[in-house]
Parts: sequence; C-alpha cells; structure tokens
Amino acid sequence: MQLRPGNLVKHRSGGPIMVVDREVSHSSNESLVSCSWVEAGQRHSASFKEDSLQAVNGDGSPRDYDAET
Repeated sequence: MQLRPGNLVKHRSGGPIMVVDREVSHSSNESLVSCSWVEAGQRHSASFKEDSLQAVNGDGSPRDYDAET
C-alpha cells in the first residue's frame, strides 16, 4: 500500500477515521506515516506503521487507493 497525504485511513485494530499528513520515515522493511484526526472537538496526531493502517472511504468502508492510480 502506498499512502499519500490526504488519504483517509483507519487503524486495523479500530478507532477513528484519520487523515494521512505525511510520510515520516521509510526503510526497506517499514514505513511510518503521520496521521491526524478530530475527537471530541480536539485535533490529535500520531505516527503509525503504514502496514497497521487500512485505507477507507469517508464512511469507514475499505478502499484501495492503489487501484485508482
């Protein structure tokens, strides 16, 4: 999966829908991306391993961004 800034994602274990802000680091075996989301009126951000995230649509349903390129 190649996530890009602006893509919507959700952690595979659940949680809120987030927006990818940027790629933080990339190595041959791991990629970290910075994501942000709003919860209870407050903006949050954190970095996640790309393979722990699932691309989603605005309603939370799965999405394949790679198929759209």
